[in-house]
Amino acid sequence: MADNKMTKGAFTILKVAESVFSKQGYKATAISDIAKAVGGSKANIYHHFKSKQDLYQKALQMACETTFNIMDPSVIDKTLSAKLRLKTYIALHLQSLLENPSSTNLIKRELMDNNQFEGKLVAQEIFTQAFRQFEALVIEARGLRKTVTHVSASMQAYSLIAANIFFFDSRLAMSYLPGFSELAESPEYFSEQLYEIIMNKTAEQG
Repeated sequence: MADNKMTKGAFTILKVAESVFSKQGYKATAISDIAKAVGGSKANIYHHFKSKQDLYQKALQMACETTFNIMDPSVIDKTLSAKLRLKTYIALHLQSLLENPSSTNLIKRELMDNNQFEGKLVAQEIFTQAFRQFEALVIEARGLRKTVTHVSASMQAYSLIAANIFFFDSRLAMSYLPGFSELAESPEYFSEQLYEIIMNKTAEQG
């Protein structure tokens, strides 16, 4: 959803709605809550969006685009080795989570809540796409055959994504743990160590 396709007022409402929905969820949020947060009226919101569900779906779509556009394959230098590209993906994924907390929390909530909207399919599709990108790079980095299913590669890809999400959720708590303060203070260092542990440990065992 490109920003230039909507008015400034609609975009402002959408960003506020994203934040409110990410904190309260779809069911617990009323249009009046968003209107209050925006500093306007419900009528103004309905002027731009036909319903609460319409607003939610557009906010979710924007959150997905904001969070995962940074992982577009076109932003990675294809001349780099598969291992370096994978390292870059890990770092970009974590950077995107941290720079867009409302978007990240809304996507997480949508994937876990039992909302039956088209938005869930959008979130699931984009999450799956990101996972496949990780998985493909893991397979390439390990020099495995692409035509064969590799459970270990899938587990590594899942572990990389899960570790980044864990960092996003528990960065403050990590800073209190012995030996973790340096990792908590530097997402870049965390990404490097994550790669070394999950990828190189497997290579040693293999």
